[in-house]
Amino acid sequence: MSARTRLTGMIYLLLALVGIGGALWLAYECRLKVAETGIALLPSLAGLYLAWAGFCADRGDASANRGLEEIADQLAVAVRSQWEDEARVRRLNDPYPLPVSWAPADPDLTENWPRLRATAEGWPGGPPSDPQTWAAGPGDLTGTDLEVVDVLMHRIPTRRLVILGSPGSGKTMLMVRLLLAMVEQRSPGDAVPVLFPLASWNPAAQDLNEWLVERLIQDYVSLRGSASASLSSMNRARALLEHRLILPILDGLDELPPTSRAVALDAINQALPPRQALVLSSRVNEYRQAQFPVAGVPVRLIGAAGIELQPLAATEMATYLRRDAGGENSMSAARWESVLAQLGSNAPVGQALRTPLALFLARTVYNPRPGERPVSLPDPAELCDVNRLPTKAAIEQHLFDAFIPAAYRRRPGTTCRWSPQFAEHVLVYLAGHLQNTLLGTPDLAWWQLHRAMHRRAYQLLLAIVTGFTAGISTLSIGLGVGAGVGLAAGFLGWRTGGKPRRLPAVAFHWSGAGFYRGLMRAVAFGLVLVLSARVDPVLGLLSGLFLGPVVGTWLGRKVVALAGQETQSPDLASAVGPEKILRWDRRIFWRLIAEFGFGYGLVLAFGILALLNSSTTVSVSVAVLLLIPAFGVSGASTYAASGHFTLTRYYLMLHRQLPRDLMAFLADAHERGVLRQAGAVYQFRHIDLQHHLAQRASAQP
Repeated sequence: MSARTRLTGMIYLLLALVGIGGALWLAYECRLKVAETGIALLPSLAGLYLAWAGFCADRGDASANRGLEEIADQLAVAVRSQWEDEARVRRLNDPYPLPVSWAPADPDLTENWPRLRATAEGWPGGPPSDPQTWAAGPGDLTGTDLEVVDVLMHRIPTRRLVILGSPGSGKTMLMVRLLLAMVEQRSPGDAVPVLFPLASWNPAAQDLNEWLVERLIQDYVSLRGSASASLSSMNRARALLEHRLILPILDGLDELPPTSRAVALDAINQALPPRQALVLSSRVNEYRQAQFPVAGVPVRLIGAAGIELQPLAATEMATYLRRDAGGENSMSAARWESVLAQLGSNAPVGQALRTPLALFLARTVYNPRPGERPVSLPDPAELCDVNRLPTKAAIEQHLFDAFIPAAYRRRPGTTCRWSPQFAEHVLVYLAGHLQNTLLGTPDLAWWQLHRAMHRRAYQLLLAIVTGFTAGISTLSIGLGVGAGVGLAAGFLGWRTGGKPRRLPAVAFHWSGAGFYRGLMRAVAFGLVLVLSARVDPVLGLLSGLFLGPVVGTWLGRKVVALAGQETQSPDLASAVGPEKILRWDRRIFWRLIAEFGFGYGLVLAFGILALLNSSTTVSVSVAVLLLIPAFGVSGASTYAASGHFTLTRYYLMLHRQLPRDLMAFLADAHERGVLRQAGAVYQFRHIDLQHHLAQRASAQP
């Protein structure tokens, strides 16, 4: 409660007391019945309380709104920082931003324009923008580059835009520019544009709003905290969505499975309120198939206008390639002359080099970087060899094949820990993992790496590690005991190894139910010892009663996953990358090793030492001490994902599928432009690159 609210409350209380006291004093002075007057005043207390409660609720709501607007402002800083870094890594502005132009989309794929105007004019509270700025029709949506902000916010009455284009035409690039421009232009308290890659959403199994909340918390972990005292029932991510302080930019409807696209469009219509602004991107043919499914009812994105990106002009591509090669009169630029002569033609090279993606691949393969000599690089004239590369598809395949070696080629003054051959081997394996094991998702999440192994193989590996550790720890008691304990622990590892934690852990919070369960289990353990009649009753009861609070307190502090709630959060103004999430999870993992180890270790020590005689106490004590780390690792792996990640990583490293330091490899691939970062996960630079590498993985024996 603020100081101003407390002062108001004190004045309110003082006035109420003065009023009640004055009424009683007047009753006394006028020789009225004071008791009856007091009784008559009692019902007014309810009115006084309701008035105060209403005042507090109004201030609480206002405070909550102000608090959410401040959270949105800090989130905008994180979003801007994240995508400025990503634009640098993707070289979107190097040597300069490629021009992007568009025309109105096919009318069959968008809402009727008079209906768009009528829809916006009929909204309660009026339209979201000045009708004087609205386009007269779809033809007025034509534009270039950052005009897309004006198209979305002013020309379209409903502020809903579908961006369509061919593969590699620059849809994501345009959406990143749109996002950064909107963040720069937003006023305090306005909605924050956030880009969501749709490929990780399963519309048949998860509501859109639930997925948006989950994705927000995954990419901006601090949004899992409680929104405010008056909105304590929801986290910040959900509160921002419900108060329309998030503007969703949904990227890649075409990256969903074909059977899910129409379902996704319908789910978007059902989930988002009519006034919610929205941007959606897709390839043209895939969007048409989603709207007009062969075996289903046609579905259209309600209230949405559309634009379609146009191919780059030949002069724009020629200028761009020459500029990236060092300038029009440079030796490197002269190597492009035979290619530039065919740009925009029907020749295979003219058809292939028509998109920003193709230009990016071509300049990476053929243009020198600072310190490189052009004579050491392949000649772009080979793209014109119709005997070797007879079709557009052949040239595209060639560029994808040459991209990874080019990204990892040695450059003067730089070092690389991985050879181009090994880097390509690892990237092919990871692409196959995403495409075949994870059913085509683009999200390369380290906490999902264990799924690269067959489930039974992973269970067997965990059983061997757990059983061996437990067996060695108890050999001091005897060979039979060690073997028995090892087999039992191995069986436990087998049973639990197939269900590692779905999300990494980032924090703790208290659980009263967990404390109660731990207390009851520990006390029950002491009572069992008493009833066994093999220990002193006092010792048995003390074992349970003493260990109850210890174990109960430990169980009460359960781990919060990314989708959980926690009031102590990281900085709101910073996005979270994969490495930071891994550091948090590892910190919790080691902390849990200590808590699990000593918690269960104490229970085990009290129980076994109480049941055995003094002649075996020393060997059992040694075994218990050695078992503490085993219990710690086993228990911590249940709540933190980094243990499973480490085990899988070393297994795959020994099989020469992955490098020892996988996170450093991924970060390096990101800097080289092979991967892109989407919040807490990595993705391949383009989904077609992932598909290309995955096909090579499938072709390997």
